[in-house]
Amino acid sequence: MNNIKILSSLLIIIFLSACGGGGGSSSSITPTPDTQNPSDLACASYQTNIRKCSFTHNGVFREYYVYTPASYSPSSNAPLLFVFHGYGGSATNILYYSDFKNSADQDGYILVYPQGSLLNGVTHWNVGGWTVGSTVDDVSFTEDIIDIMTNEYYINTDRIYSTGMSNGGYMSFGLACNSSKFAAIASVTGSMTPEIDNNCAPDHPISILQIHGLEDDTVPYDGASWSLSIPAVMEYWLTSNSCDPEPLSVITDLEDGSYILFDSYQNCSNNVGVELILHSTMGHTWPSIDNHSLSATEQIWAFFAKYDINGTIN
Repeated sequence: MNNIKILSSLLIIIFLSACGGGGGSSSSITPTPDTQNPSDLACASYQTNIRKCSFTHNGVFREYYVYTPASYSPSSNAPLLFVFHGYGGSATNILYYSDFKNSADQDGYILVYPQGSLLNGVTHWNVGGWTVGSTVDDVSFTEDIIDIMTNEYYINTDRIYSTGMSNGGYMSFGLACNSSKFAAIASVTGSMTPEIDNNCAPDHPISILQIHGLEDDTVPYDGASWSLSIPAVMEYWLTSNSCDPEPLSVITDLEDGSYILFDSYQNCSNNVGVELILHSTMGHTWPSIDNHSLSATEQIWAFFAKYDINGTIN
C-alpha cells in the first residue's frame, strides 16, 4: 500500500511539472524539435516582444520578424499568422500599417513578418507574373520559418495562416497552392499569376478570403496578361473547394455613395470558407475604418478564427 501511495505521489508531481506547476518550472520547457534549425540562425531583440531573425536559405541571406504576445506561454498552443509585404515593401512597413499586434495580444497568436529578397534591386516574392526570372524559393523559405517556429514555440500546427498586401497576397495564394501547412489565407489587393494558377495543387480544402477594390489600377479587378481577374480567382477556389457556385451576398451602403459587397460561399468541402469582400471605390491599399469604413485587419482575423486545417473549428 505504501508503495502505491509513493508511486501516486510521484505521478502527481510529474503531472504538475509538465503543466507548469511546482514553482514556475514552465519557463524551462522547450519544444522538442522535429528538424534542425539552420546552423546560422540568429535572432536579436528588435522592439518590445519583437525579434529580428536571419538565416541563409538556399545560399541567400533571409530575414524575418516575430511578434510574440505577452500572453504567450508553453500552454498557449498558439496559432501562427504570416504577414507578407507588397512588392518593393518591407516587413517592418507592413508590421505597422497592418497593425495586427492588438488582435494578437487579445487572441494569443504569434505573428511572423518575412522580408522579401531582392530582384533587380527591389524586394519581392517569387510568384511568377512580373517576378518571372526570380530564382528564390519563397515557399520553401516560409516552410523553413515554420519549422524554426515549431522548434522554438508551442505552435498549433492546425492553425497556421497567411495574409499579405499586393505581392504578399499573391504569395499567400502561392502557399495555398503549394504548401500543405496552411489552414487559411487572405489576400488584400493581390491575385494569382498564370504561373501560380498553372501549378496550383492544394492537397486539402483550404479557406480563402479575398479583399479587393474595384478602382485598383495596380492589380486590376478584371485582370491582366500577368494576373488573373478576381472573378477567375474566386472561381478557381470555389471549384477546388467544391463550394456552391452562388454566394450569400450582403451589400453595405456607405454615406459617401460607395458600397462594400460581402460574398460568402456555402457548402464547401470540409466546411472551409470562401469569401470575397469588394469595395466599390477602393484602390490599391490596405483598408482601414478611417479610410474605407473597412478594416482588413479585423476582417482577416475574424475569418481565420473560424477555421483550422480541418475546416470549421467546432
